[in-house]
Amino acid sequence: MYERFSLFLGRALVSRPRLSELKREEGQGITEYGMAVAFVVVALVGILALLKGHIQTFINKVGDDIEKLPGNL
Repeated sequence: MYERFSLFLGRALVSRPRLSELKREEGQGITEYGMAVAFVVVALVGILALLKGHIQTFINKVGDDIEKLPGNL
């Protein structure tokens, strides 16, 4: 295990990417991050649209239960 780690670390330290490669990878990472965020947003909007009626019913039920508690005016 130690040998694998030291071999990996040695390769990582010896092979340094060029500046142009770093710029390309940075742009790719930002694009991937943006796509992931967009996917999560679209998924959440879709889930909320599907569950809108259930969420509204639940909130109304909780509100009615709170109004029925003793001591509420």
